[in-house]
Amino acid sequence: MHPDLDTKFMVDPYLNWVKAEGAPIYEGAALDLMALDVKPWARFGMKGAVCHIDGRCDYLTAFLFGLEAGQASAAIRHTYEDVFYVLSGNGETQITLSDGHEITIEWSEKKLFAVPINATARHKAGSSGARFVALSDFRYLMGLYRNEAFLFGNTSPLHGRQKRAIDAGLVVNPMTAPVSADELAPLALADLSVGVDLTTIGAKSSTLARRQMQGRHLLGVDGQGFSLSFSNQTSDIRRMDWRHGMLFGLKGMHFHQHFNAGGAPARFVAVELGSPSSPMFRSRRSTYGDASVYASGAAIIPRDQERPEVRAALG
Repeated sequence: MHPDLDTKFMVDPYLNWVKAEGAPIYEGAALDLMALDVKPWARFGMKGAVCHIDGRCDYLTAFLFGLEAGQASAAIRHTYEDVFYVLSGNGETQITLSDGHEITIEWSEKKLFAVPINATARHKAGSSGARFVALSDFRYLMGLYRNEAFLFGNTSPLHGRQKRAIDAGLVVNPMTAPVSADELAPLALADLSVGVDLTTIGAKSSTLARRQMQGRHLLGVDGQGFSLSFSNQTSDIRRMDWRHGMLFGLKGMHFHQHFNAGGAPARFVAVELGSPSSPMFRSRRSTYGDASVYASGAAIIPRDQERPEVRAALG
């Protein structure tokens, strides 16, 4: 290497950015978002924290936020996509689109919401305050562009994307979804490229074991259950218990099976890059039913081939 070149290798722009932001950073196999402490985060004008889950993919990250009663955040515009889940409380988000048009959406506990990309948004809590988590593709885009000013200061109008987001709907209630045999029921939310898939498990039942290609963020939204993860039919089994507000991750290229041992339905959402409107990857196209693509590693273990210790997990 030429001695005059100041070249750095193996740099992670995302990690450098979050460390410089000064917000708390939490790491672990699972994080209870209801219990984590949040501190003032100047950029967003509210308290917050960064949540890094073991087994997560390299595309997404999670920011936890808290607002006091009646408090409003800073007005923020950015070119990455957020999926918000309301952990507690209620409030509203005031949105200004690229053409200057203003809209307001209301949200409450256990609702999912999104803001059209590159629109300006200000969140305001109701009378009881609010706590919510934002899962986004910021990690990937910061690594790709390595430019904070581009992600937060880009004024390019995105009229078409913003209209499609509004037409698709900016608020979703996962609690109204019926129990389904489909483990990954996609939720139509803001025409995002970040996929939000809901799993609803009936009482005393489980999903089939499926192998996924890349890591996912999973978030418990109702009831409680547990997930088993293993790489093959003879490998060690890892158990992850979850409930409302528990954020956890499951590694890519592993089998995952989800259980509900309770007497009422249990629900969680899986957030991953790639959605029905913009699958991004062959594996995601396959997940959403495109049989024309081959996704290496895609597999489902039938009931009659389940490992005995897995079959006995419900007792």
